Order: sequence, then C-alpha cells, then structure tokens
Amino acid sequence: GPIREGMKLRNTYMLDLSKNGFYGTIPSDLTMENYSTLRLLYLDHNLIQGQIPQSLMQMKKLKGLFLNNNAFTGGVPYNIIDEQKLNLLTLRVQNNQLTQPIAPSICELDVNGGQYELVELGVDCSICNECSLCMRKCY
Repeated sequence: GPIREGMKLRNTYMLDLSKNGFYGTIPSDLTMENYSTLRLLYLDHNLIQGQIPQSLMQMKKLKGLFLNNNAFTGGVPYNIIDEQKLNLLTLRVQNNQLTQPIAPSICELDVNGGQYELVELGVDCSICNECSLCMRKCY
C-alpha cells in the first residue's frame, strides 16, 4: 500500500522502507521538521511514483538518500542557496523514470570539490549531464 502520512518519527536516525511494495507518492509530511534527526532514508525498490519532493532535498542532516528502483518522474529538485546545501554522502536515483538532467548544484556537492561530502551519485546515464560523479559511475 501507500506510505502513510503522520508518522512524524522525530527521533529516527534511519528509516528503511525499501523492498516493501509501497506505491503512491512520498508523504508530504516527510520533512526536516518532522524527521529532524533522520540521517539515512531507504525508499528504494518499491513502486513509488510522482515527483521527488523538494522537502527531501532540504533535510540538511541526511547522509544517505536511496530512491533508486521506483517510478519517480521529472528530476531531482535542488535549487537551494549555498548555506543550505546538503551534506549527503550517497544519493541514488537510478532506475526511475527521471527525465530532467542532474542539476549542476548537485554535482558541486562532490567531496573532491572541497567543502561537501557527496561520494556516490547513482543516476541513469540519460540524466547525467557531464557531472564528475555521474560520469564515474553512470548506470
């Protein structure tokens, strides 16, 4: 079934909902305010569809975001000013139905660039846009 809204697990460090046959969209209350301690979010290998919510990309404490192997459409939202950038280590969005190229601001999170921590970016080759992280490991 769908992932239900209203869980508000404020003290959750890791939320693993992968490989459960969830469908529908990501709940709108999956935000920094409701999941302020969340570091790892696994939603991979489900049937989740729709757009990837901007709220996920604003969770500054998130280290691992696994959205791969679903039916997401559009792109990976990321239009945040510099001081709000994430400190992600891993972002996986491959094997979805994404059509928009990865934003250069996501590629700039590359640990090799200096002040950020992103070491793994898993995307489909069709949305990789000359990003050093994409090009190294394009699926």
